[in-house]
Amino acid sequence: MSEMKAIRFMRPEEMEYSEIPRPVPKDDEILAEISYAGFCATDIELLTGEMVHIKNGNTKYPIIPGHEWSGTVVEVGRNVRGFQVGDRVTSDVSLGCGECDECRKGHYNLCPNREVIGSYRNRQGVFAQYVAVPQRHTYKIPEGLSLEEAALAEPAATAMYAVTKARIPAGAEVLVIGDGPIGQLAAQLANIAGASKVIVAGSWDEKLAIAKECGIAETINYHKEDVAQRAKELTDGGPEIIIETSGSNSALNSAVQALKPTGRIVAVSWYNGAMVDVPMNALIVKDAELIGSLASPNSFGPVLRYMAEGKLKVKPLITHCRPLEELPQVVDMVRAKKEMRIKILLKP
Repeated sequence: MSEMKAIRFMRPEEMEYSEIPRPVPKDDEILAEISYAGFCATDIELLTGEMVHIKNGNTKYPIIPGHEWSGTVVEVGRNVRGFQVGDRVTSDVSLGCGECDECRKGHYNLCPNREVIGSYRNRQGVFAQYVAVPQRHTYKIPEGLSLEEAALAEPAATAMYAVTKARIPAGAEVLVIGDGPIGQLAAQLANIAGASKVIVAGSWDEKLAIAKECGIAETINYHKEDVAQRAKELTDGGPEIIIETSGSNSALNSAVQALKPTGRIVAVSWYNGAMVDVPMNALIVKDAELIGSLASPNSFGPVLRYMAEGKLKVKPLITHCRPLEELPQVVDMVRAKKEMRIKILLKP
């Protein structure tokens, strides 16, 4: 049995970098060697034990975390068609069974039997040298797109799904709250979707400068300005569409205040605690919609094409690239909150 190096979270706050058996692909799976793996805030929740899946017992230690990746096929199961050794690939994170009603409708993010790479039901994550994934959840990386950029396909697809659910009217004014990877990508995708003006609200001037570099019209630093008030000043009576990516209760409240009547708010993040205060009467008075968005079904194909065509710029968002074994230092850096970062890539 061949081995591979991987990082495992053994129990809360304890990680181990060691040799473990390499996965063996099933008949309908491809085995890929991982080139780059993206680090996400969810990985820290897994490490602390705060993540909802750990609390409700659907994920147990030890776990190999990590769910954003790009790599190269090294082996294919005997029933795999359309993929061969050497293909550059990435994959969905929510893996549906392919058989149930939700999967058949394309809602595989809601499959009752689903597994999630790097978390739910302990599906092996990508902080490792290899990963096995079902063919139906695997995507080829288009020519001309680097493996480094393609490692951002998952956050881009999550942003894409939220933008799709927002149903942005042609020429709409859009506010995106949050200057992390999802917020940055959602803002660019709102531009691509036909918004006339996109505004990003965030907390770091350096990150907001990167958003402008990527074609975003206006930015608001919420440490210095009131988001709702400034968003109204920058638009005709408030944004018609708001995409909330920060997971902060106060940001959701600002979104309701800023929203133009009959507008839509799409919430993409997890919020702390099951109960979140939303000014419902204000939403009702505005005849508005509040929409939840989970994961990234049916969104990898479009974002990979946008990235390959240069419409969706992800290179400026990659602020760090570190060897996989330096994950403990990466976690320390993220927790210190002193260094500007958007997307950190790990290299197995």
